[in-house]
Amino acid sequence: MADRPSAARLAVHDALRQRGFERVAPVSGAPHYAGTLDRDGLRIPVTIEVSDLDFVRYPRICIQAGFAMPDRTLPHLLGVDRSVCYYGKGSVVLDRYKPGSTVLQCLEQAETVLRNAIRGRSDGDFADEFQAYWSSIFVYVDLPEGYSGPARVRPAKLDRGDVNALVVTTGRSWFAAEPRGRRRDEEDDTPVDVVSIDHPLTFASTEAWPPTTVADINRWLEKAAPDLVGRLETVLQTRLGTSATVLVRAPNGLYCYQVDVPQHLRKPEFLKSRRHRLPETMARQPVSPPIERSIGVRADADYMFGRNLGRTKSLVDKRILLIGCGTIGSFLAHQLAQCGAGAKHGYLSLVDPDVLTTGNIGRHLLGVPYLGRNKAEACASYLIEQLPLLAIEGYDGDVREQKLSWDRYDLVIDATGEEALSIALNEIAVQARPRLPPHLFVWLLGNGAVAQCILTGEADRACFKCLKPDLAGQPRFRAMRPETVVETVTNVACGDAAYVPFPVSRSVAAAALACDLVIDWANGNPGHRFRSLTLDHHRAFQVQDGSPTKIEFCPACGGRE
Repeated sequence: MADRPSAARLAVHDALRQRGFERVAPVSGAPHYAGTLDRDGLRIPVTIEVSDLDFVRYPRICIQAGFAMPDRTLPHLLGVDRSVCYYGKGSVVLDRYKPGSTVLQCLEQAETVLRNAIRGRSDGDFADEFQAYWSSIFVYVDLPEGYSGPARVRPAKLDRGDVNALVVTTGRSWFAAEPRGRRRDEEDDTPVDVVSIDHPLTFASTEAWPPTTVADINRWLEKAAPDLVGRLETVLQTRLGTSATVLVRAPNGLYCYQVDVPQHLRKPEFLKSRRHRLPETMARQPVSPPIERSIGVRADADYMFGRNLGRTKSLVDKRILLIGCGTIGSFLAHQLAQCGAGAKHGYLSLVDPDVLTTGNIGRHLLGVPYLGRNKAEACASYLIEQLPLLAIEGYDGDVREQKLSWDRYDLVIDATGEEALSIALNEIAVQARPRLPPHLFVWLLGNGAVAQCILTGEADRACFKCLKPDLAGQPRFRAMRPETVVETVTNVACGDAAYVPFPVSRSVAAAALACDLVIDWANGNPGHRFRSLTLDHHRAFQVQDGSPTKIEFCPACGGRE
């Protein structure tokens, strides 16, 4: 309805007026009201701004400047404007169809939060919100999980442009920027002492906050983490560099604090000959060197590729050979990489003989910048640019002619969708059992009507050829409806081979089906080895998933042990 926004604004206005709020001159174009919370107790003057009538963004509630705040830090207050964090972002869905009562609900929640904060009932929440009180600056942390010991802060390169971030690492990080033309001198980096504690960091509401000098840090640590008192000074005394940093691993986050040696003390006399007295010398300066605080963001492979999988294992350390980087294989390569294939001790090898053409663009991972390039090499280049920590290599040519040792892989995947090549690859795998790793085949039927995949390699289970022993016969598990006619297109003028049209959504679905099976395999429980996903029910049946046994008259594996 065209008048709904007006009706919503009127409902908000009426509700706030009944609550004793008055409209005031807006800071922005959004409705702005002033009133009082906890009217029978603390009488807290606040303003409320309702800028989003869909209530995706919660109304902004701030304590007015005239209110005398307690002589201590209050939880759930954000920034100098005294805005109240009464709901965690996304924690509550507000009802856009009841704007009046929704605004009153927000006021009631803010009133409860403020009352408890001012009366000291929420001081335990400082630990949960400690990041908000510590800093708004971030540094990436590329360290093994649970690592403690020496490390360095290095410049990090996250894009094709200039250095724009910092990373804490023990060596060469996956995105640390290396100087061109020379080896990195560790003296260019900031030394870090990484320490772990078993309790959350927090602070008392009566403490002066935040700490701004080395002395402030040590006073806070005497209560928060006594074992860390003087740790920063030790780094200054014993490690090279003009700065020193401590990174604390705590259950409620990663926290860095750093001090720089003043410019006038950056001389060999202080940095080398008398380095053991550097903290003492800095403490005697008329102006104490400031502390820089930052929040650590995990950027190690285990976290990045395991975070979204929960208890499921990622593909970190897995060695995978992917044959075919076309309409299915390109998206599958991307998904495998995002699951960690090629990370740490693993690697992901891509093989394809074809180049990317304009006809591929509509259903391929890659776009115009990669036209004319070999698909495998281009996919590898793209993935390395996106995820530079991965070991990914692309090979141009027929995989049967490549000098690749298939037995060095944990899994071989055929995503070509070319039945003749799949039969040939299946024969190689069957003849070399059990020397070669398991093989996974993935393909689309019809005009992308059905996506299917099968994991092979077990002697008593079906190989790829077992699904259709007679090339001219019917498949073992019929998927296409008998009346379905597969549409093909031949573009003679461009010299293209005949192709089967279907949308990119079918390519992505087939890749996802295979990726799920790869993850299950990596977790030691493949489940159904043969999986089928019907995407067009007018053209195809739904085929039940399962783990079919081999067929004795299969020309590939029948009669073999």
